[in-house]
Amino acid sequence: MDFEPVDFSNVHEGDTVTFSRRDNGFGGSGDIVARTGTVTKVTDKTVTVECIDRWGKTGVLRRADWHYRNVRRTAKADRRPYNAENVQYVDAGLIVTAVWVSDPAVDPAEALESILRRDLPYEMEVVGEATRFFKKEGAGFSGWVVSTGGGLNYGDAIPTKRQAMKELRWAVAERFAR
Repeated sequence: MDFEPVDFSNVHEGDTVTFSRRDNGFGGSGDIVARTGTVTKVTDKTVTVECIDRWGKTGVLRRADWHYRNVRRTAKADRRPYNAENVQYVDAGLIVTAVWVSDPAVDPAEALESILRRDLPYEMEVVGEATRFFKKEGAGFSGWVVSTGGGLNYGDAIPTKRQAMKELRWAVAERFAR
């Protein structure tokens, strides 16, 4: 099969890619070898690919020599599982939103911006939210409140954002445990 080349900035965890390298090393032939594997880690400068072949378990592709490696995507990442481990948090200052997006390539902040659109090729769900309230703006208290689909719980305001994040993570885990 002939796959289109893929740009460094367009590779995501879970993608399957094929790339080339030289078989250098002790007893190596020096020939160009094609390797295929699944992307396990993406940083600003490298992409780590887990391969199962005789040349080693992983391949690390650097951004600096990306075009020499002839990298091509053979398959996009699968659907993200619907569980608490795959919930991502979008921090907008006074509101922190817990978001699950089915497509691993989609940025959760972008998905949140287009939540009302129905024509998108992925699923998205707002799982929970932590919101900051102020007395001076009309609330009866100052602090954070966490909600996860059952409405706001005004019982006890959470004093710090750090504690609110812990409560939000706990509430999300509790929601998926049901």
